[in-house]
Amino acid sequence: MKKIFAERVARMFDVPDAQLREGMTDFMKEMERGLRDPKTSTLYMEPCYVALPTGKERGRAVALDFGGTNARASLVDLAADGLRVVRQVARPLRKAGAYDVTTRTTTREELFDFLASLVAEALAGSDTAQALPLGHTFSYGTHQEDLHDARLIVWSKEIAVPGVEGELVNALLADALRREHVNVKPTAILNDTVAVLLAAAFRSPGTAIGTIYATGFNSCYLETFGGKQPPMVYNIETGSYGHFPQNDYDRALDAASAKPGAQRLEKQISGRYLGELMSRIVQDGDGLGEIPVFTGEDVSRLVAEGSEAEQIVARALIRRSARLAAMTLAAVLRHRADADGEARIAPQPLAIDGSVFEHMPGIKEAMRETLSTLLSPEEVDGLTFTLEKDASGTGAAIAAVLGSN
Repeated sequence: MKKIFAERVARMFDVPDAQLREGMTDFMKEMERGLRDPKTSTLYMEPCYVALPTGKERGRAVALDFGGTNARASLVDLAADGLRVVRQVARPLRKAGAYDVTTRTTTREELFDFLASLVAEALAGSDTAQALPLGHTFSYGTHQEDLHDARLIVWSKEIAVPGVEGELVNALLADALRREHVNVKPTAILNDTVAVLLAAAFRSPGTAIGTIYATGFNSCYLETFGGKQPPMVYNIETGSYGHFPQNDYDRALDAASAKPGAQRLEKQISGRYLGELMSRIVQDGDGLGEIPVFTGEDVSRLVAEGSEAEQIVARALIRRSARLAAMTLAAVLRHRADADGEARIAPQPLAIDGSVFEHMPGIKEAMRETLSTLLSPEEVDGLTFTLEKDASGTGAAIAAVLGSN
């Protein structure tokens, strides 16, 4: 790949400040529309029906974390001295030459039996005479009417297993656990962003009210309704939102995805798709006959170890991801302040989980720079980034205990 080619590609991933400001305004309008009339919004503004923990929750629980690349099951103790993971097992959803439980030819029974077997492995050798509560971090758009179960709205992250969309996810999991003869009862289901909220609130009780928590490109927050209604935790899924234009590489990736036209913002931000974008750019720049395979981790590595051209492209991909993610955070923060009748965004921590935020070089600096473009200096000074590592699992365990009471 030549430097001149890389510089031209990098310009394709530039997001001007004016476009970010327009995007922030548009995102806020979509949020408000989603709260007022969900069917007209491109965002899923889904209530989560979970109370914030007090930090005094106690007990043993099972956490199942089902994301786009791996699934993890953990046996967790909530005790006075904090949260302790007794045992954890993880398994990729796809293993070349062995199995793939994400495809259109996978039955829903095969997918949930795979998850149930993971839970069984995590509990091997443990006393399960009494049914343990299970919290399920399910990182896909769902509609909930209580904490205990949720209906999948639509698959994302290239999952295409039929027969699950529109169904109650924890009911399908419970059936699989019975088939696996595992004495566990699913008591809660939540999105990964909500899991981050619970983990941070459990660690620092009393400081989470009104705080934004995010993973990568999704957010959740506490909607206080200006104090006129009981507070409610809302999860924001990007759905069909696509305010920002796609370039040629975005369009090619989208067209080849399992759901063209859907989750467009995710396809511009998340680690999985950063790797796929890099693959297509390298194929083009090096004139390769086949698309090489790059992951999000590879993009991170290329910033330091790649050729000069690869470094230019990798930095451009990461920078766009950071700027778009920060734009959505700024929109949520401004919405919260406006809803509460506050002229200024209050000082608060932003608890964040996810490999993009944790590992991508320069991501934090680019996000803060973008927030400085969209918010006042005083508001930005009051915001702090806090990494909540592995919060999807710990948050699920907290939810399991909350849901069993």
